[in-house]
Amino acid sequence: MTTKTQSPHELTADEALSADLFKPQPARGDDSEILSRPVVGYWKDALLRLMKNRVATMSLTLIVGVAAAGIFGPLFFPATDDGSAYENAQNLNFINQAPTLGKSLLVTEDSPQIPEDLVMEPFDAAAPLLKGNSLVAPATFEISGMATVNGVTLKWQPLTGVSGYQIYRTVTGKDGIDLKAVETEANLRGIQVGTVTNPAQYSFTDGSGLNPAERYIYSIVSFTVDPQTQEETLSTAAKVLETGLTQTISLTDAQTISKSAQAGDTIRGHAHIFGTDALGRDIFSRMVSGTRIDFFLALLVPTISLLIGLCYGAISGLMGGKVDMYLMRVVEILDTLPELLLLILIQVALGKGVTSLVIALCAFSWTGYARVLRGEVLRLREIEFVHASRLLGAPLMSIVFRHVAPNLLGVIIVMWSGQIPRIITSEAFLSLFGLGVEAPMATWGTVLQDAALHFQQYPAQFFLPSAVLAATLLAFYMLGDALRDAFDPKLRGRD
Repeated sequence: MTTKTQSPHELTADEALSADLFKPQPARGDDSEILSRPVVGYWKDALLRLMKNRVATMSLTLIVGVAAAGIFGPLFFPATDDGSAYENAQNLNFINQAPTLGKSLLVTEDSPQIPEDLVMEPFDAAAPLLKGNSLVAPATFEISGMATVNGVTLKWQPLTGVSGYQIYRTVTGKDGIDLKAVETEANLRGIQVGTVTNPAQYSFTDGSGLNPAERYIYSIVSFTVDPQTQEETLSTAAKVLETGLTQTISLTDAQTISKSAQAGDTIRGHAHIFGTDALGRDIFSRMVSGTRIDFFLALLVPTISLLIGLCYGAISGLMGGKVDMYLMRVVEILDTLPELLLLILIQVALGKGVTSLVIALCAFSWTGYARVLRGEVLRLREIEFVHASRLLGAPLMSIVFRHVAPNLLGVIIVMWSGQIPRIITSEAFLSLFGLGVEAPMATWGTVLQDAALHFQQYPAQFFLPSAVLAATLLAFYMLGDALRDAFDPKLRGRD
């Protein structure tokens, strides 16, 4: 039988209970309370993460730049002679202009006089009428003076034995027209701009609807009228010429640019970065001015919808039971209705204007807030501080705005920023159907509506404003996505 001996290093049970096996380390007072890194709160952390997102900062810079242009841009618009808003000033001498930084303009009198018709004297008015192949066009056909947007004066060699002349005009177009073909083919001569019934007359001034952005082809044919049957016979061939137009500016308008301008001078006009529309209005200034209304709607409508949705969703979530069920059934019914159709009906019923636009856009945009915020309130109402407030007898609206709303700010900001581009798109959509603001007030939608009417002839009028609209909407969407990432702690460190 072996006997177990105790090691000198082993402790008995009584000794182990009484021994002090854990000895504290001595405290160092110099750095014992120093934190390893600074404390960052929720809002500061969200802001720092947002600023680290390059796409978000670029989007925010673009949005701020567009907003600043809308606020301060109209202050730098050129003055008009009648004191009207520059973006609404119409000038038929500048219709459908291409984008330019300023063209050379010929200064003319405010009311340029139309030249009198020239008549040859003496002239054999009793000469027998020409017939058959002997009926020809005038031998010469040219422009007298300078062809401007105020008028084009045409001159020709008068013919004896004719009853008069017919003058036609057509647009050259991008592909051009063969002048030889116009001489022989009547269907290429375009519209008839004048009829001269005095065969001794040898000049005519065309001043109707001239567009400085176009080149024109003028044709002249002679005709005879049978005195017995009144039958009209045209010459089979025409005399043809092609011309462009010199851009002009009235003396009064020119003196707003240069006080020393005089009739006959040439000055550089205002820049039209996006060109001009069919009424001669500067498209860029209308886009800048329209930014005010679009951003006003984009900020006001989501804010009103947010307040309605917050109150509605919070009451539904906090009350619960049948109140919650009935309130959410109303939301579901509204969500099933066709929103765009109802927007159009509301606009038709209320008429055009900013107020009717706000009412129409707010009418159904709050339901999304109500659904999301109700779900968040259902989660928050089970937290202890909400229970404590209710037990202490706090009013329902006090609980909503003092306790629930501050804890929903992250969700609210993300939803609010996400609705802004939808409001801008809705305004543009309604304006394209003529249901926007009253003319001549400018918004992005009305600019696109005016440009869409002439899209085939002048596509730049549509594409340049559309590019601004698309870039701004994309910036809002990217910023909203970055805000969602910044305010969601679960996405911290996501690639």
